[in-house]
Amino acid sequence: MLRKSLRRFLLYLFLTISLLTIVFWGYKIPLVIHENLKFEAPLMILTIYSLIFPIFIGMMFRLPTLIKEIKDKKKWAIDWIKLSAIGIPSLYISQIYLLYFSFPSVSFPFGAVLIRNYDIPLATISGIIFGYIVLDSLKEN
Repeated sequence: MLRKSLRRFLLYLFLTISLLTIVFWGYKIPLVIHENLKFEAPLMILTIYSLIFPIFIGMMFRLPTLIKEIKDKKKWAIDWIKLSAIGIPSLYISQIYLLYFSFPSVSFPFGAVLIRNYDIPLATISGIIFGYIVLDSLKEN
């Protein structure tokens, strides 16, 4: 019993350290490229990276549970209601900066409000939620 608990503890500790390392370096890489290397990376590439990376992080948060569920070898389906109700709005909010500045002549719902409140990390939070929901919407059939 104690051995199993210790094994679980070490597994969770390893997962936590791994995720924190990925998050740290994932946010640090664009800063290093921009500041230390004096590399003039195109702004669009850095913007796309900063909008896609939180989605990847959300998927990483859900991945250990998904792997455990896949080991059961059951048939899978997509929970379209969850993906539509939570996933699509969070994807929209996470990508609003890219949409708003890529298509300036198009009026996006809540676009100006979300852009004005840039100090609130809504895009990052929404990206993490979307990444998590994409993998969480897979359900047993």
